[in-house]
Amino acid sequence: MASARRLPCGKVPWELVASKVCGALPPEVLRGPACGEDAALVRMGDELWAVASDPITFTARDAGRLVVLVNANDVAASGARPRFFTAVVLVGPEAAEPARIAGVLAEIRTTCARLGVTLIGGHTEVTPGLPRGILVGTMLGRVVDRPLATGGLREGDRIGITKFAGLEGTSILLGEFGERAARACSADALAAAARILHGDWLSIVPEAEIAWSEGAVTALHDVTEGGVGEALHEMAAASGRELSVRAEAIPVLEATRALGEALGMDPLGLIGSGALLVGCAPAGADRLEAAYRAAGIPFTWIGRAGAAQAVPSTGVARFARDEVLKAWLLDGIDAVLFDMDGTLVDSKYDWPAIREALEIQGHSILDELDAMPSPRREEKWALLERFEREASLKARLKDGAKELVAVVRARGLKTALVTNNSGGSVALILERYGLQFDALVTRDSGLYKPSGAPLVEALRQLGVAPERSLFVGDYLFDVVAARAAGCARVGILYDPEGRFSRDADFTFPDVNALRRHLEFVL
Repeated sequence: MASARRLPCGKVPWELVASKVCGALPPEVLRGPACGEDAALVRMGDELWAVASDPITFTARDAGRLVVLVNANDVAASGARPRFFTAVVLVGPEAAEPARIAGVLAEIRTTCARLGVTLIGGHTEVTPGLPRGILVGTMLGRVVDRPLATGGLREGDRIGITKFAGLEGTSILLGEFGERAARACSADALAAAARILHGDWLSIVPEAEIAWSEGAVTALHDVTEGGVGEALHEMAAASGRELSVRAEAIPVLEATRALGEALGMDPLGLIGSGALLVGCAPAGADRLEAAYRAAGIPFTWIGRAGAAQAVPSTGVARFARDEVLKAWLLDGIDAVLFDMDGTLVDSKYDWPAIREALEIQGHSILDELDAMPSPRREEKWALLERFEREASLKARLKDGAKELVAVVRARGLKTALVTNNSGGSVALILERYGLQFDALVTRDSGLYKPSGAPLVEALRQLGVAPERSLFVGDYLFDVVAARAAGCARVGILYDPEGRFSRDADFTFPDVNALRRHLEFVL
């Protein structure tokens, strides 16, 4: 079985990375590994150089171009002009076509030339067992005037952003879903997006160069994975400050909003390469804004930096995993398993009162009941079932729940309901609302979450391997159980405070958002 500690796709948490990569540095290294900082600073003779490294998936459109631009962005955001580049190209056997590899290498060289960068080396190979090819770039650039950092914000600084949120995510979604994506947007919205997404829109080097020349600029951070929300969190953490940002002030293209609505994606969590966050002292704010206006680069003030604060805050949701990853959440999936209470059904349980009546102190009610001596155990079990029956009689389906299950079944995916509720209570709800599933596992089976056993049993009934399944729930036990069962992915609904979502593979605000997403992608 898979470990309950398996990390979901996306950035590895800095807290895990820091203890392994941070340590003593030689004097010529002015900046090494640090939260939110995408480039190191190294003194070479009398010059200060920025060094950055980032990967790109080989299957991405224009992969050779992208790997140069994203690395150039990291160097430019440190106050350096991109100068030298190395590339590692790892290709899986199935994609090892000479013409394709040559095409990617040509893209790399052409993009380097356009930026005034010299390709100075690298490595290219066909790698056994690699399902998707990977390009890893390393960019070096000489600091032009003074180094800049993600963590340079000072109290009172204004915070602005160039261009728009979620640009790269918008480009990816338009390319991935073609006509379906186009139908979700108005003609005017598509035309506006096309005007922005042309040429080297992904590059933030021009706007970074303008920032270098304004002495009042204190911090730069290019927006990438996790979108503006995550980039702001990194800026706050690196600066050790509270940020006061107005989410409604962050510029978002109409096409990005439309796609986000259709796919249940927050535009502020979409991968946002092409946008640059800028911190600037108030005295230089007007000059900076005028410089961007003169260059024809869209620029918007969105907030201010506040006082020093140990725990970073921004006023905007953060996204440990990029919202664009939701586009592929059903890839390779043959079955969708659902939790019931809190996920598909709105059941009114007064859990503090129930725990008191059952004399339960620990985290798991069911485990504690099982551990009680007889006849007290039977008495408390009967009491719990009475509470459950009363709640089930009053329970209501979540808005859109029946439609969600119907969408999954209509697309040929198998479904199962896996719940810690009793069989009798579940039967009442299924009969009342006409819900149908291909498999049903309640705690009457003797199996219950957070163990992965009930999910394994449901998959056995469905004849589906765990690695071909998706589990949807609303609580920590759902995440733990899905990981223990080896489910390919686990999603969380109804978690506005993010208590459980960080350990899941995806999250949606409610059933209808997930339903709209599945109707779009399936």
